[in-house]
Amino acid sequence: MGRIRLHAKQEAAEQLDVCAFGGLTIYYQGSPITVLWESQKARLLFSYLLVTYDQWVHRDKLIELLWPGCEVAAGTNNFKTTLSRLRKSFAGPRVLNPVLVQGEAVRINFQAISLDASRFRQNALNGVKMQLRGETKLARPCLETAQDLYTGEFLPEEPFNPFITAARNELSDLYDHVVKSLERIYRQEGNEEAVAAMLLLQKNLSPVLA
Repeated sequence: MGRIRLHAKQEAAEQLDVCAFGGLTIYYQGSPITVLWESQKARLLFSYLLVTYDQWVHRDKLIELLWPGCEVAAGTNNFKTTLSRLRKSFAGPRVLNPVLVQGEAVRINFQAISLDASRFRQNALNGVKMQLRGETKLARPCLETAQDLYTGEFLPEEPFNPFITAARNELSDLYDHVVKSLERIYRQEGNEEAVAAMLLLQKNLSPVLA
């Protein structure tokens, strides 16, 4: 039992926290670390896998995103090289495999990498659904957690990438729902100060969402 507990603690300690809101930042045990990317494509592949964090994605889709119109053989070779470079990017003092592969499906190693955008989405969706069902007491903590997690636009360093932009807009729209849901809850509670704060957030969001 002692060995099992020790192994579990070691696995937990090796987890990286990735923050994609407000700019890509990677933390280890609460402190930011620098990833020396082996190539720009490796960094972009990592960003794409953050977009699809909660699901497996077919390798061919990633190949088309990274090398549009590339021939199949060349795309496959390019992908293998870029995947290898991505893994090398995380082969620092603490070796961590950032990617899981199952046949031709790929996803972020969710057992080793935690993502703020995934936690935001889960809390936001749960909170909005519970609020619509009238379960205010259950909805409020989820919505407040989601609001705290959303600290800025998703991966703003990629402003012109269509795939990432679509994810950014989806998360921004979801955040707007979170703010409006919280406003309704605070209004029901008679918390005028919190209502005013939510209305101010909506006003500040309007130009961005327009």
